[in-house]
Amino acid sequence: MIPAMSDLSDEETDNPVYADERDFYKVEKWTMDGLRVDSLLYAGNNLGKARDVFRKALDSRPPIRLSIRQRRQTLACWPVSAS
Repeated sequence: MIPAMSDLSDEETDNPVYADERDFYKVEKWTMDGLRVDSLLYAGNNLGKARDVFRKALDSRPPIRLSIRQRRQTLACWPVSAS
């Protein structure tokens, strides 16, 4: 008898190019002018973990610009844009 397989393991990376190739969720901190990504806070295949990292980063002081993206699709951002 073959043992039942558990859910796929969470996969993470610190490489934004690899994250895009694997369609990972990325939590990114942006420069204050909103033109460039300053740092990658999380990149992985777990949307729940990405949301947790995003929520925790919202508490940072001073406030920062954040996004959760999957390739070019923006799933959440802060502050919320008017577009």
